[in-house]
Amino acid sequence: MLTIGAITFQTAAALWALLLLPVIWWLLRLTPPRPERVSFPPIRFLLGLIAKEETPHKTPWWLMLLRMALIACLILAVARPMIDRSGQAGGGSGPLLIVLDDGWAAAKTWPTRLRVTSEAIDRARDKDQPVVLVTTSPKEAPPALEAKAAADVANTVSSLQPKALTPDRAGLARHLADTFGDHEPLDILWLSDGLDYGDASRFAASLQELGGGSRVRVIVPPATETAFAVGAPQLAGEGLAIAASRSRSDRDQTVTARALAGNGRSLAEQSLRFAAGEKRATTTMELPLQLRNEVARIDISGERSAGAVYLLDDRWSRKTVGLEAAGSIEANQPLLSPLYYVTRALEPYAELRTVSDSNATASGNTDLSATLQSGLSMLVLADIGQLPVGDRDAVRSWVERGGVLVRFAGPRLAAGHDDLVPVELREGDRALGGALTWEEPQPIAPFDEQSPFAGIAISPEVNVAKQVLAQPTADLGDKVWARLADGTPLVTAERRGNGLVVLFHVTANADWSNLPLSGVFVEMLRRILDMAPGSISSGAAPAESAAATEATSPSAAVNGGAFAPLRVLNGFGEMVDPPADTRPIPLAAFNETRPGPQHPAGLYGRDGRTRALNLHEEAPELTPIGALPSTVSLSTYQPAQTVSFAGPLLVAALVLFLLDALAVLMLSGSLGQLRARFAKAGTAVMIGVAFLAHPIDGHGQEGEAALPNPSFALENALETKLAFVRTGDSEVDEVSQAGLAGLTDTLAQRTAVEAAAPVGIDIESDEIVFFPMLYWPVLPDAPALSPAAAARVDAYLKNGGTILFDTRDHQSNLQELTGQVSPGTRALQRILANVNVPPLAPVPPEHVLTKAFYLLQSFPGRWAGGQLWVEASGGNTPEGSANFDGVSSVIIGSNDYAAAWAADANGQPLFPPVPGGARQREMALRSGVNIVMYVLTGNYKADQVHVPALLERLGQ
Repeated sequence: MLTIGAITFQTAAALWALLLLPVIWWLLRLTPPRPERVSFPPIRFLLGLIAKEETPHKTPWWLMLLRMALIACLILAVARPMIDRSGQAGGGSGPLLIVLDDGWAAAKTWPTRLRVTSEAIDRARDKDQPVVLVTTSPKEAPPALEAKAAADVANTVSSLQPKALTPDRAGLARHLADTFGDHEPLDILWLSDGLDYGDASRFAASLQELGGGSRVRVIVPPATETAFAVGAPQLAGEGLAIAASRSRSDRDQTVTARALAGNGRSLAEQSLRFAAGEKRATTTMELPLQLRNEVARIDISGERSAGAVYLLDDRWSRKTVGLEAAGSIEANQPLLSPLYYVTRALEPYAELRTVSDSNATASGNTDLSATLQSGLSMLVLADIGQLPVGDRDAVRSWVERGGVLVRFAGPRLAAGHDDLVPVELREGDRALGGALTWEEPQPIAPFDEQSPFAGIAISPEVNVAKQVLAQPTADLGDKVWARLADGTPLVTAERRGNGLVVLFHVTANADWSNLPLSGVFVEMLRRILDMAPGSISSGAAPAESAAATEATSPSAAVNGGAFAPLRVLNGFGEMVDPPADTRPIPLAAFNETRPGPQHPAGLYGRDGRTRALNLHEEAPELTPIGALPSTVSLSTYQPAQTVSFAGPLLVAALVLFLLDALAVLMLSGSLGQLRARFAKAGTAVMIGVAFLAHPIDGHGQEGEAALPNPSFALENALETKLAFVRTGDSEVDEVSQAGLAGLTDTLAQRTAVEAAAPVGIDIESDEIVFFPMLYWPVLPDAPALSPAAAARVDAYLKNGGTILFDTRDHQSNLQELTGQVSPGTRALQRILANVNVPPLAPVPPEHVLTKAFYLLQSFPGRWAGGQLWVEASGGNTPEGSANFDGVSSVIIGSNDYAAAWAADANGQPLFPPVPGGARQREMALRSGVNIVMYVLTGNYKADQVHVPALLERLGQ
């Protein structure tokens, strides 16, 4: 190290290289630049020319001066010149001991502490002084301490991070006394966080005693830097009472307390005012219940410190409810939706998740299974009669583990149901004007004292007009929670394992009863929600008592039912992944556990539940460092006062090097060639960008990662096509292909529909969402669908698709589906066994299907005797459709339609109609046109605006 005036050269030996500058000057004079080259092939034209100018034989003086300045800048940069204005110097000749507070209070000014630490290490390196760097955060196993070279210690400074812990200065003092008690005196620098913790004076005294008497310098934050701490909030009416403390009380101060959701979204902010002379302040943050239950974190805005953060776990959170309903998803009107009133009733008290089963997994399960695995408190199913097999097993397992399943009746559940109901139900429903009738709607009887609904006031205006009935059994009375005035059950329930199955015998909307329109409905759902657990997943442990859960849960065999770390706080108050040495906390000891090296503050989880371990349960009293021993030197953190010239010199050298390279290119004539090369490179970059913007080649390589069969998707998603289900019988499949081709040609000739050629699909593997209608010929030996295919078909029907099932047996009677029927009908029963099929009825005379394009009264195919079936009327939708978009998702016939539509290349029928000849084939084509137009256009022909035109046509 060499000091010249105010400038210090930290690597003074590099200055000897300046003596080489004269030699470099001499070498540069002897080395001329490269001759200029001119590309000119006709050399013979240059013969005899007299050269009037010669290429210089030496380097120009200005270029030599440029290069000499470049070399001088490099030499001076290596010498590391600097000006030190701080005036801070080491306190002794012994090793430098740096004690760094790295607890939560140090996080606010952490960059400043690292800078001061690096500066102290740099000064020690200039004096060849060994360095020992220690931190005050508690450690499970304190590391061995030894003096190291300053350069080795400097490499570890950047990796230091503050901890969400309170410093353990007493433990560090004992460790230092054991290591340096008999050592030579040390030069000690304590970089404190400014808080006393009740032991600052004793700690400073213990540092002085090291090595028989060491000089101690203590650096504290300036008076303007104030540490804050937040304690647990308290419920206060409709909000949260938040308490905080600060370390200094010499002035008025106002900060902002925030309530954040789990995703970081700010829910509320409230000013927190500290009066002069006060170290504590409280405020009340007004929050609606819905928002209060979403709060996952309370902190002070702008304070990057774990002490200014308080985490809330699921003990503060509301419960989660999954919702699923039958019927078309995209066309449900809000007030008619089965889930509208349930959603309005539960929205203020629970987190709602609407289940969508439009995507079936390879195992046949839908998003319902995935939702259950993510954890639910309660599941509501509105008018779902048959769940797919995979979902049914998942729901059954979830209920047995403690979930609460609430089901509502409706046309589908009345037509048929699975075993996830509390009582056996009679087939069909009870309605005014039916086989079982009331003279007038029935009111609700007062709730029994044993009922969970006991005490709820019933409005006399609430009545029921239709319901599903329970089969009388010996234990039916024990399962009834609510009755009508005539004694028939309105709500029944049954315990399944650790869970509960509840059935409302009416719909979730106002179709069968005005109960969903009343406040009674809200109170009944709230009572059921109160019985639900916090969160149960299909793979979680049963919701039993704590002792039973510990004994039976899967995690109990691994860590004794302990809460495992999920996310922990670092010193800055940020949620990070837990360190590898973090250990679970036993359930019985969680409330008494305080943050430490093995159990840092953060979130811990067990069996779907979360618990928060916070740095402070109550806002602690924060005291600045008070009186220290008189021999201790006290100062504050100051901005860096050392100015280094190494960086600017290196930048100057780089600039000079670029100027030198430009000069050489100019003198050699290569500047033009370089420009041409850059132009070519720019063209290549533009071509690459264009390729990256359009990466899909003719084989659809990009799409292969997103779709199982991208070529199939590209071929069928861009054009409207009719599709048929391949049966495996080549003769039947050829007839289906020819029949849909003939119908497609007829549509193109007579309507505005311009469909592409029909395609055959494999129902077990192909995606069917691209086709508005499927034609499905049913073979007598057709096997049952796999769970995956059944789920795919169920999702297709639920999302607006239509399937035309053709048993090709005009003599079968679909009213006898439950009796002895033909092989074709039995095969259809096998296919639809695990599909949620709505109630069916023959096409009524005024159905939209009879007037979608042609005016028809029957729907013949190759045969003319069979009946065509569509969804039965729900009583509140136009033209007799139980589906809210007015289009039946299932159409069943038996007249062998594809054979009637099939034609050869000359347009002649391949199969003669029986018994009606050409007239019957024409009516069969018209039936096909009406079916396709009905599927594509919906129920627009049901509007009254079309009635005059239709009546006029009928009159003709």
